Amino acid sequence: MSVIRHEFRVDVTAALPPGAAAERVEIAATLVADPGAVADRPVVVIAIPGGTYHRRYWDLQPPGRAGYSQAAWMAERGAVFVACDYLGGGDSTRPADGDFMTLEVCADAAHEAYQQVRAGLEKGTLTGLLPALTDPAYVGIGQSLGGFITMMQQGKYADYPGIGVFGASPVLIANIPEHRRLDGLSAEDRRRAVMADNARTSGVRELPMYHGAPRQNFLGVFHVADVPDDLFGYDEQQCHTLISRVTGVDGMTPGISREFADRIEVPVFLAFGDSDVSRDPRAEPSGYPRSRDITVVLLPRMAHMHNFADTRQALWERFRQWVPVTART
Repeated sequence: MSVIRHEFRVDVTAALPPGAAAERVEIAATLVADPGAVADRPVVVIAIPGGTYHRRYWDLQPPGRAGYSQAAWMAERGAVFVACDYLGGGDSTRPADGDFMTLEVCADAAHEAYQQVRAGLEKGTLTGLLPALTDPAYVGIGQSLGGFITMMQQGKYADYPGIGVFGASPVLIANIPEHRRLDGLSAEDRRRAVMADNARTSGVRELPMYHGAPRQNFLGVFHVADVPDDLFGYDEQQCHTLISRVTGVDGMTPGISREFADRIEVPVFLAFGDSDVSRDPRAEPSGYPRSRDITVVLLPRMAHMHNFADTRQALWERFRQWVPVTART
């Protein structure tokens, strides 16, 4: 058979703070699998993209190019891959008042989505394209902002027997253009400072409720400096989405996820490009003091958005080799 894609939505309203949104709030997701390749006890990867990135980041299909979809690559090797938008991003519901969307609330919503995806896959009700899965192993992964959401979800709910954090640090965020140091600021002053800095990097005077991030402002951070024009254009046109200003501020605040990372006991797979947002990738394991099994992978010729890099498949293969580690927990 061949790779199939199933688009669906998950109602996460029950996970939101009381009175947060008057309407039903949903997260959009895409399941990618090869029914003929799914193993008897398959791995299910649940993935969350970075800030201002659509879930399509995990399933890149740039015109005239092949081999950019991590989801399809893993599906061909027997995994079931579920790419989820973060709360308020991509094709998900965008409430009129999005200021309740802290990173912790995003993690609560991700937990709710995980529970429903798991129930649907194991009952065979999520899609008619797959039979009910028997004893699957779930792994949560996140890129950048999605990495923060995944580590906070794991620290709060312990959903997964292992997680992958791609281009995110609970310790310190480096290489963010036009952002000042926040040492010594109160929580309120820090949020105000990050809000102002995010406005500058978004090219506006004041952040609206939802905003984007012009890719040109992050050239050399999101992508290598000599990224091909067609890939850069594909990112802008097909992957760029909005983010709640509060979610974005949290995602730019160093250490905001540390208390949750401190609680993680399962194996952790950490990946960084040689141009990324960690000041010292080899020191990142210190952010997960309770985990006894931490893998750090550094990839050459790779910037922050790993799946656009020429070396992306080397990362995917290294992650695939790591996944069985989770079975031992």
